Amino acid sequence: MITTYSKPATPERISNDVTTTTCYYIRKLLATYSGELQSFIAEGAGLIADAKSDLNHVLESLYLDEPDISVMARELEVLAQLHRSLSGQVKDSISIPGQLAEVERRIFWVLGLKRVDRSGKG
Repeated sequence: MITTYSKPATPERISNDVTTTTCYYIRKLLATYSGELQSFIAEGAGLIADAKSDLNHVLESLYLDEPDISVMARELEVLAQLHRSLSGQVKDSISIPGQLAEVERRIFWVLGLKRVDRSGKG
């Protein structure tokens, strides 16, 4: 029997990887806040993300299960898009204060990082 369509032998798998564009964007963000970021992951438990890190390797070291890695990669994709959008709104003065900071906090959290106050206040 001849068919006019092809059926894949295995189901298509969505990539677990963060795209190159998103990696670049997040690494620029990490560079911007490099002096203010600190890992909250136990020493030796995973790679520490910085402006030169392969973010896919960082995710693989922090999240050991394949589904978790995939979810976190997708989360970074969405957060990076949201950050780009909010950054444009900040420039146009139409963003709600705190939204951009919250998105940044979530990006850093996925990567095992948190911002610390180096100014000595609070």
